[in-house]
Amino acid sequence: MVSESTKKDQQELQRTGKKQRGSSGRDLLKILFLMIFYQPVLTEQQKQRKNVQHVFIHFSAWEYAGSDQLWAGLITTLCDGIENHFGLLPVSLYRAIGRKCGIIQRHGDQEWVSKKYLCLPLWAAVILVTVVAIGVGILLLVVGIPVGDASGDAIAVVEGIGATAVGVSAAAAIRIAIMVVRNVIVTQKTQLERQMNRTDLSAQLGFMSSVKSEVRTITRFLQFMEIFQRRKLQVVLEITHLDRCSPDKVVGVLDAMNILLSDYDAPFISILAVDPSIIVDCVESSMYMKGMANNGYEFLNRIITLPFSVPRMDCDTKLRLIRDITERRKQQERDLEEEVVRNLRTQEPGPGGYGKNIRAKDLIQEAFDYLLDDSLKEYMTDNVVQMRRIVNTITITIRLLASNVPKDEVCPKKVVDWVLLANQWPCRLSWVLQCIEDEEQRSSLGSCQGSPLPHDMFLWEVYEKYMEELDMLKGQMEKLLELDRDPELFHNFLCGRFRVKEAIFYLPYTVNLDLSLKRQMELQRGSHSLKQTKKFNRLTACTLLGASGAGQTGTGSLWAPPKIIQT
Repeated sequence: MVSESTKKDQQELQRTGKKQRGSSGRDLLKILFLMIFYQPVLTEQQKQRKNVQHVFIHFSAWEYAGSDQLWAGLITTLCDGIENHFGLLPVSLYRAIGRKCGIIQRHGDQEWVSKKYLCLPLWAAVILVTVVAIGVGILLLVVGIPVGDASGDAIAVVEGIGATAVGVSAAAAIRIAIMVVRNVIVTQKTQLERQMNRTDLSAQLGFMSSVKSEVRTITRFLQFMEIFQRRKLQVVLEITHLDRCSPDKVVGVLDAMNILLSDYDAPFISILAVDPSIIVDCVESSMYMKGMANNGYEFLNRIITLPFSVPRMDCDTKLRLIRDITERRKQQERDLEEEVVRNLRTQEPGPGGYGKNIRAKDLIQEAFDYLLDDSLKEYMTDNVVQMRRIVNTITITIRLLASNVPKDEVCPKKVVDWVLLANQWPCRLSWVLQCIEDEEQRSSLGSCQGSPLPHDMFLWEVYEKYMEELDMLKGQMEKLLELDRDPELFHNFLCGRFRVKEAIFYLPYTVNLDLSLKRQMELQRGSHSLKQTKKFNRLTACTLLGASGAGQTGTGSLWAPPKIIQT
């Protein structure tokens, strides 16, 4: 968009011969002068301009999640972004004097019309008042304040009239200067945030009015800057992290987009980057939307002008991003090595610390090389944050292993596979690990309780052995299973890769697997086992009752104690 704006500016310059202006240096002085003494004119030429400059403002909803009016944080961020882009002084001056002067629509090529004061152009009136002030000052210095005769009274009257005119003008100028200084010191963002944190109803109603007024002021200021800079202006609001907030606050931000920023003349473009499934749940569960938006998808369709779904990342792009991330991580490792060397020169290190660091560095390098292998690109996540997490986890895991086990027992390729497995399928891996642990515990209670799984048994075989039990528990673990990626990819990745003994070896060094998932598996398996035991006991009791009932004849009793047969 920035590149297209530059091209359009060049084309507009060739078409009209008028160069576009900025908002700094000499252009800043021109802005202040025109803002004080002139009013902008919306000409036909300005309406036909095709060159557009975009002002990008990023709003992270998570930063304002603690506020009662999250939607108001959107407006305060907008104010702050406009001030940062155009400068605090022009915006403050416009709030002081320009907001009361609208834009004039007129035929012709004249872009500016002088403001009037006493039927004179304002700049001429200022010059006149200045001349009068100088004249009055000279009279006071030369003549003083004469009294007692007609000529002296006339001079006194002239001095009085001049002093009054100068005083009134000076008072107006001082008032404007004070407003500008106040706006510079206390920005509009600060003022809105103060009102935003008040809780009484009257303050909230006044705050709503202030916010709407501020949006109108920003809109008029942007129209003024359009005429001055000789281009169209569009403010692009990038709204992110909204799906991390509570439902009512999500709806508040959507309302702000829909109401405050939806004016036809307002030069705002809102880009909402969210996960639709989460936003839909928020809209449908919000107390403010009961009866209004029973279908969250229909609500989004009404307020979103142009929906755009980001396509899934292809494998080549994944590898390119992983390569960039690993290169940055390698640079960090080199910086760490240089820091260790500097420390060795200045002080005595712990024994063996430097050797372990060098050994870990070589292992990390080998792991990163394997991570870029084509065989893994199918299993790699398409989330950049998850990619960074995987790279960082590999580094941490290898450092832990290098510090605690012999070097020949550390296989960088296995570490990469294990980190990927825990990151991509945390629920199913937790299930397999819990099954292994349960069998170990049963075998430790006595030989009659069961036997541990063979250490050379593949993890996929363990998963297959207990797959039927997992299917029975899927209803209770539906949310946990949503954390996993494609189950078919899980089979392809796990088959033939890890054995039970390797899982037991890597588990103490697994830092990217949430242990609370494994705890949930333990509780679900325990509850299921207890139900199965009770069901088996009931079946056994019924069998005994049926057998004893069949042995009784000619009695009125429905139950008889079983006979004890000694052998």
